[in-house]
Amino acid sequence: FCGKTLDKRQSSSDWSQPLNSMSQKMLDYAIGDVIYLAKIKSELEKMLKRENRMELYKNCITFLDTRIKLDQSGFKFDVFEH
Repeated sequence: FCGKTLDKRQSSSDWSQPLNSMSQKMLDYAIGDVIYLAKIKSELEKMLKRENRMELYKNCITFLDTRIKLDQSGFKFDVFEH
């Protein structure tokens, strides 16, 4: 969406460590990720509107809270798996 490529190897880093403990590569990745995030969101929203899928998207986002509660409550199986 932005014509940029980020080194995704840093995405699986331990992001819970203190900021001053993070490597320069981690910080560069985080900065790049944030810089392009707003543009990516805008482009994805345009696609959803164009494809008339905005309501479906919003319903999925609303369901995430329930899905998280199911996971945290110990449900071992996907309730939608058939």
